[in-house]
Parts: sequence; C-alpha cells; structure tokens
Amino acid sequence: MSLPGSADDEPVRILHTIYDDMDNPWCGGGGAQRAMEINRRLADRHQIKMLVGNYPGAPAKETKNGVQISRIGSALNYPASRLSYSVLASRALLSESFDLWVYNFSAFSPVLAGARNRNRCILEFFHVLAGHALKKRPLVGLPAILIELYTLGSYSRLIGISPSVLNQIRKRVSGKDLNLVYTGVSQSSFDVAGPTKDYILYFGRLDTYTKGLDLLLKAFSRIGTTHPKVRLILAGRGTEKRIGELQTLSSELGIQDRVEILGPVSEQEKQMLFGGALFKCMPSRYEGWGIAAIETGAAGKAVIGTRIPGLVDAIRHEQTGLLIDPESVASLAEAMDRLLCEPELRNRLGAAGRKWARRFSWDRIANDQEQVYLKAFDSLNSRHDNTYA
Repeated sequence: MSLPGSADDEPVRILHTIYDDMDNPWCGGGGAQRAMEINRRLADRHQIKMLVGNYPGAPAKETKNGVQISRIGSALNYPASRLSYSVLASRALLSESFDLWVYNFSAFSPVLAGARNRNRCILEFFHVLAGHALKKRPLVGLPAILIELYTLGSYSRLIGISPSVLNQIRKRVSGKDLNLVYTGVSQSSFDVAGPTKDYILYFGRLDTYTKGLDLLLKAFSRIGTTHPKVRLILAGRGTEKRIGELQTLSSELGIQDRVEILGPVSEQEKQMLFGGALFKCMPSRYEGWGIAAIETGAAGKAVIGTRIPGLVDAIRHEQTGLLIDPESVASLAEAMDRLLCEPELRNRLGAAGRKWARRFSWDRIANDQEQVYLKAFDSLNSRHDNTYA
C-alpha cells in the first residue's frame, strides 16, 4: 500500500485542532504561531484544515497560505469560547474526513475522542500544567489536572517541543512514542535595527500568572533606586482584565510612571521594541519552550528566564542569557541589576544568542514535524495492511 502524500497517491488529509489562533485577541500565543508556520509550509503537499476557537468579529471560515481555517464555538466571552470549542471540536471529529488528526492539547479546552480517532492522532503536548492549574484557575484547576493525566495516558504518539518537557512526560507515562520537534524563529526576528534605548522589555502574552508578570513588576520596583531612569515595557496580547491587573499592581508598587503596558503591537513595532531593548525578561512559571527567548537571541539581545522545563532548553545559562530561580523576586532583581551594570555581558550574551537562534529555522522545524507525520502514516498503513493480509 502506498504512503498517503507520496507522488502516486492523494495528499494527506490533516485535521489540526488547536484552540489558539494567531488573530485571537484573547490568546494569539506561540502555539498558534507554531501551528501556522508549520502548516503553511506543508500545505503545498498536504491538505490541512485547522479547527480553532471563535472570538468577536472573527470570520467563520477562511483560507490562509493554503490552510483551511474554521472557527467554532461562542464569541460571547473567553470562557464561553473555550468551553464551546471543546464541545464542538469533539463533535466535529465524528463528521470530519481526515487521515491524521493533530491535537494541540490544552487542559482548559480539551477535545474528547473515541479510540479510533485517538489511534489516528498525534498529540502535541507542549508543557505539563500539573499543580499550576489550581493556582491559575482554582474553579477548574482540578478537572484540568485530571484531564491532563487522562490525555497523557490515552494517546500513544506525542510531539514535545523541548527535551526537559519530554523528560517530565517520561516520568508520568511509559510506552509512548515521544518525538522532539522544536519551535522555530522567523527571519524577521534577525532584522531588528536601531540604537539601544533605556528600557527592559517583556514581550509575549499578557498572562499575569503563567508569564510571571507580577514577579517582574515586583523585581523592577526593587531596582528603581539604583536605576531610576530605566523603564519597563510590557507588550503583547491580553484581556482587559489582565491588563487592568498589571496597571493596578504597577500603581500599588509606585512604578506606574516607569512602566508602559502597550498591549498588542504590529510586527514592525515588535522589531523596534526588540531592537531598542537593553534586554528581555521571561520570569515564567511554566513554559513549553519559550519562543520569545529565541526571538530575543535573534535580535542580538540577552534574556533573563526562570530555571523551569522549557526555558532551561531555550536559554543557555551564562551563554545566551541568565537563568534564575522560579518564583524568586530577589533573584530576578539581582539578574536585572547585573545586566544593567554590565553592558559587556549583555553584548556577549546577545551575540551568542544570535548564533543560537539560527539553528531554529521554520523550514527545518516544518520538515521535522512532517517526518513525524509520515512515520505515523507508515505505522497506520502497516497496521491496515496486516489487518487485511
């Protein structure tokens, strides 16, 4: 039996379920970017359809770069969007025609499937939530933990994006086909220019708990007396509630005059922000990889991140950036002070980060992802042939 997608057969029909979406104002994170960067590179030889979450003003259907996109669920608000997405995406699996299902897992918008579809699935599992679920969303935290454990045990083929997260998975489940496929960086990240200015940058989703932005603001307040002219800029997508939380905390700490919360910015504005930053901070509580860490290196800037799974792979301590203890305001403030006082160190880390980032081209990542797909097809076809031999 010929392999689907080969020269003498029809293109592989890939159904990719992922709640997040590059244009989703509530999310729009690294997972959404990764999905689109890979899918658009594979769309010239495979038939790819994405089921993503809905949001206000979103088109129900569209085609981008050869990828079919269907948005399902409620656009009333963020919780309703996630909940309805789970229900409708689970139902869609019963009617959609596909050869391979790629399931980007989120404990807060899970997709339920029967054994037949689970066998045709590659699970994208990017970070282990575990106890963070209770701290982030107490009301739904316990169900999220149980769903995470169930999902890890129910799927045989997994893709992870960092060695340290795959090691976490190995400690929880055994007998799985685990595949490492990193996350890439766009060429535009290398094209930043302009003089360095007087600010520290955070760029990413404005998620206070996950990204440790409360820790960042508290640490920044500690270095105010020694570096009174340095500003902190926070840019990225976030809900009005999250932005309001950050504004309130800045006021409570007395640093509102030195903190700018920009919200979402254009690609050109993003390049300008990276180009002008002294360095970037990522005090996350959990990550799968940390695409912004590689983007920071591509821009020739140093990065401070927490010593957690994902970031310990994306940031090379004392080589491309500094790793600090998680949940430690004191460690973060000390690292920030060190980079502000040592421009030669900043420059050395940034130069090494630029070389490190060149390893992660999207073309290479898409090819690696496709090889996992083809390996799965080969296994499925062999099983089918043996059944009817």
